[in-house]
Amino acid sequence: MAKSGGTKKKAYWEEYSNLQRVKHDLIQDYLGGWFPKITKWNGRVVYIDTHAGRGTHLKGELGSPLVALDTLLNHRALEMVTSGGEVVFTFIEHNAENLAALESELKAKEPLPKGVKVYPHEGDSFELIDSWVSELEAENKSLAPSFVFCDPFGFSVPGELLHRLMKFNRVELFVNIIWRELDMAMAQGRNGTIKDGMRQTLDLIFNGHDWLNEIDGETSDERADQCANLFREIVGARWGTFIRMVDNGRTRYFLLHLTNHEAGRDLMKNCIWSACPDGGYYARKSDDPKQQHLIMPEPDMGPIEDWVRFQLVQGPRRWKELHELVREEVWLEKHVNEIVRGLRKDGSIVAEDYEGRFSASANPRLRLV
Repeated sequence: MAKSGGTKKKAYWEEYSNLQRVKHDLIQDYLGGWFPKITKWNGRVVYIDTHAGRGTHLKGELGSPLVALDTLLNHRALEMVTSGGEVVFTFIEHNAENLAALESELKAKEPLPKGVKVYPHEGDSFELIDSWVSELEAENKSLAPSFVFCDPFGFSVPGELLHRLMKFNRVELFVNIIWRELDMAMAQGRNGTIKDGMRQTLDLIFNGHDWLNEIDGETSDERADQCANLFREIVGARWGTFIRMVDNGRTRYFLLHLTNHEAGRDLMKNCIWSACPDGGYYARKSDDPKQQHLIMPEPDMGPIEDWVRFQLVQGPRRWKELHELVREEVWLEKHVNEIVRGLRKDGSIVAEDYEGRFSASANPRLRLV
């Protein structure tokens, strides 16, 4: 069993950069959509933070556990979400001092609304989760729909354990991949200078030796793409969506969301576009976390127009069919809609076989002229 990657050091809690802001914005935005959707059909849902930390940064910014908890407590649908069941927050922290600080922050939240449960745990997160999953497996029981945020201090995350988690229905993983150090370790494997201990760590992360042959791109970004795809395959997720966190022009780490459900894929794509409206799927440390955009960046629509044209070159397609196809890509349905309307306006396409107003809901057949 891989250890939980250590404890976040004091320097981490002294700093709050744009990268942390974006990470927390993604958690807040995703859970804001996830809580009301998932509780509509299941009476109990779980949020797990594997490396919860202190709860707040030293300058007062909230850490991930309080971001998650406050997302629910401040949600306009709180009563609806909790009326028929409960939302359980499980916060795991290895460091006793950090855990005590977190528990103090949580104490200030009491009394919690009915249906909201919070359980802090001290210990190695991966060992604890392994014991919980093993117990469920032994008793042939299911895990409630869960969002698991895995944010270790270090790059060692156990691929096999995350695979076991994903085998439960409705589990979502949000994993921080410490890319720069992981990439350097794999480079040692490729050039033959890796030590046995590090090779074993990499085998634990990727649940085997495939990393040695499948992550070999020429650039760091190419290798990051290969790493994200291999990790998605290892844990058994249908969809993997990630955002690169850039420091001094290089990817420092990337946040990888893993899900087996189309709604989860769509929601995370929308959250990332909200965080990075220029469409780069990059967040940069140098951006001011306190700055509010007076003029929001605009994405380059050229690639999505090329994509729409390519789809239609192959033959007429229904508008909603393009929506289904774009799920595999980085763009959103709204981008498809913008391009389709523009192409029809300039006479590049014609719309057939529909009733009423020209719209996606009318689902016309689209054909290039």
